[in-house]
Amino acid sequence: MICKWECPLNMYSSRQFKFILIFISILGCWVSSVNAAGEALNQSCILLTQDSPTLTESAIADRLGWVPNNTNRCGGYYYEPAFIDTHQTLKKDLIYVTGDQGVFSMHSTSVYQGNVTLSENGQQIKANKAYVYREPVTEKYNYVDLIGNVILREPNDLVRAKCGRVYLQTKNKSLYDILYRTAVYGVLSRKPAKPSNDQITEEREVVQLSAWGKARLFKQEQPKVYEFQSATYSTCPPTHGVWQVRSSDILLNKNTGRGTAKNARLYLKGIPVFYWPYLNFPIDDRRQTGFLFPRPGTSSSNGPYLQTPFYWNLAPNYDDTITPAFLSKRGLQLNNLFRYLTKTSHGEIGFSVLPDDQKFENLKTTDEEENANSTNPVTQSELNRLENSSTTRKAIHVIDDTRFNEHWSSDINFSYVGDDYYLKDFRNNLYEVTPNQLLQEADLNYKGEYWQMFGRLQGYQTLHPIDETPYNNQYFRLPQLVLEGDYLSDKTGLDYFIYNDFTHFEIHNNPGVDIDQPIGNRAHSQPGISWPYYRPSIYIVPRLQMALTQYSLQQVNADGVEDNTPGANPTNPQRALPIFDINSGLYFDRNVKFFSHSMRQTLEPEVYYTYVPYRNQNDIPIFDTTTNTLTYDQLFTYNRFSGLDRIGDANQISVGVTTRFIDDESGYEKIRAGIGQIYYFQNRRVTLCYNGTVDCDDQPLPDENTEDTSPISGMLLYNLTPYWTVRADTIWNSIQRELDNQTLTVSYARDYLHMINFSYSYVRDGDPQFDEPEGSDANNLSQTDLSFTWSLTRDWSAVGRWTQSWNQGHFQNLLYGLQYDSCCWAVRFVAGRVYTNQTVNNTYAYNTEFYLQFALKGLGNIGTGNPSQVVNSTILANKNYFGQDY
Repeated sequence: MICKWECPLNMYSSRQFKFILIFISILGCWVSSVNAAGEALNQSCILLTQDSPTLTESAIADRLGWVPNNTNRCGGYYYEPAFIDTHQTLKKDLIYVTGDQGVFSMHSTSVYQGNVTLSENGQQIKANKAYVYREPVTEKYNYVDLIGNVILREPNDLVRAKCGRVYLQTKNKSLYDILYRTAVYGVLSRKPAKPSNDQITEEREVVQLSAWGKARLFKQEQPKVYEFQSATYSTCPPTHGVWQVRSSDILLNKNTGRGTAKNARLYLKGIPVFYWPYLNFPIDDRRQTGFLFPRPGTSSSNGPYLQTPFYWNLAPNYDDTITPAFLSKRGLQLNNLFRYLTKTSHGEIGFSVLPDDQKFENLKTTDEEENANSTNPVTQSELNRLENSSTTRKAIHVIDDTRFNEHWSSDINFSYVGDDYYLKDFRNNLYEVTPNQLLQEADLNYKGEYWQMFGRLQGYQTLHPIDETPYNNQYFRLPQLVLEGDYLSDKTGLDYFIYNDFTHFEIHNNPGVDIDQPIGNRAHSQPGISWPYYRPSIYIVPRLQMALTQYSLQQVNADGVEDNTPGANPTNPQRALPIFDINSGLYFDRNVKFFSHSMRQTLEPEVYYTYVPYRNQNDIPIFDTTTNTLTYDQLFTYNRFSGLDRIGDANQISVGVTTRFIDDESGYEKIRAGIGQIYYFQNRRVTLCYNGTVDCDDQPLPDENTEDTSPISGMLLYNLTPYWTVRADTIWNSIQRELDNQTLTVSYARDYLHMINFSYSYVRDGDPQFDEPEGSDANNLSQTDLSFTWSLTRDWSAVGRWTQSWNQGHFQNLLYGLQYDSCCWAVRFVAGRVYTNQTVNNTYAYNTEFYLQFALKGLGNIGTGNPSQVVNSTILANKNYFGQDY
């Protein structure tokens, strides 16, 4: 007769089992034979594990629960059937044992056999037979010996063994001749459609990274801490093993998220390739203090190099990465990056130091010899800067974003390098605004219901390498204070607003340039009033403003000394200008068919009139003002200049029309197109001339300020499909019958594995060359940029970028890479050349870099360089593609 026995082993007196226990005690005649069998268990367990047959890959996969499936990169997943979670359904202080049949003893050893199951606190152990032992004196349950097809299960973990022992009081476990699997870096589970009462837990399909291996012995003395002796470890699918670590001792601590291995040997396809006396590796995505894998690499600027980063997990919201590096052409370098995250702020602080740069010392000697006889004052000044530069190369950058409360915030963006050649040689973690210019800025912001305010300290570090095209120094804002107010009256419908700006400007002369430059204060206030009228099909917004500007100036020479020469510029120029404009538009729509799709087409004409009287502004210096590039949006602004140092005279009307095609069902905008032009009623007289530096006067410039109409501006946005997008902006000079400006962008983005971006830019006279006459085609900026990431197969993918300057006849960036990324390992190759500068001899200089990296997922990266950083910083559309290890 076969029956199922179930007993809570930690319950020593229970009424519900009283009669059952009395009945079972009658079977004491079996006890002596049971004890004898139990005492011999250790020897029989050892015999069971000797001469075990070698399992095939398919047999191992079957025992681990591997289910082939070609829908994911691993080619399958691990299946976990549901089991009763005693942690939720049973008392925590009990261990339950069930079996098809058994012999129970009140005072000695009990035996269970046939589907024996031990359940306790979310863990389940099954075996063919179990011997349950009591302590001889106290007769309390002591341990259980398990024989035959032992299976230990926890959610996402599995251990299979020939035999083993479980101590009931300490919960320690020892299993022999084992095969194990454990999930790392998370799992994805799926609930059964209708779980039964016997399936309290959910069945799971473990599709993310999991580790498995074999071991002679498995021990568990703490919850979620697994020890293996004479063990292997791999995250590859059991049917496609590529790499494996073999070790005398492996410990997986899921409480800390780390694994360790002693005497570890790395095998690739069964061939030993590396040895670690001690290996520490992650088994989840928690941050841990320790050395990261070394990053060797090579570049034409630094030569072969080796970086050895050390990660310091200071706190849950602070960390620091210290990276010593050896650059074969330069020497020893120390890089550091500190990151922080608080309730109100986040940011990073980084610095780099390279003492006694050998290559930089050679550059100083070479340039001094080549330019010693130069009579060019700019060259001599740059040469003096080079001679005074320290061979200790250094850089620092600080990024901070703080939100004090819903109204107040601050931002810091500061970068600094120790010499003019640092960006040319390194270009790491620094924020260039324009070539050879680093931003140094701190802002304090306030936003309220009606008022906004910000204070700013802003400067630029401009670099002046001797062998590159010079860049002009920029003005510093020390400080800039802006206060804006906007109030819409509910009673009158009037909108009252004001813009106030106070800025103090400072500047340093360019090397070798001995001219007087103005510095000083600018106070600007611009109050205004408007009466907006909005209806579903029409809007009219008349507006009147008054621009009031006052300057307090000084003239300083190259040495920073004030120039008090008679006849110098006025020290307090001022300006008062009324500004009147009316913006109006209509809205029409209709239902149309577009390639058999129901669409709503809109027609949105817009008319914008501007009047600004002429004021002579030649005595006002140019601190922060340039001429705006004409675009479709620029048609509907009152000032053709950026900044506040010039407000252009205007008596003009802008006319434009926009049409859109919108899908009726989804509301998705299929097409947006616009075209417009400005009609001038008088010539424009205000220019950027300044009589402090040149003899100038406001006069209409032929072909620029005397035409009756502006160039025609058009724009097009066409979402061909959910993946393909085309955008174009064009400026057509109808008088000269030629293009002034054109940009075209075509992009494809199906997912992060399939992206293509192509752009073309053309600007007439947008890239003037020093050795080309005015009007030459070589001065017209003409540039293309092609980048892509593409998955060639399930595991193979390619990445590339090519940026070409057609007017200068050279490429700016050339990057190409290939990646093999399988379930458990990846190899990444990236190489490229980056344009660095144009020398005084009109030759082009490039920096060549090469990266090769191996990634053993679940163990770490081994190889050269950092391909993911190169790709992510170069191809923005492909961010976070390369470098995904799990």
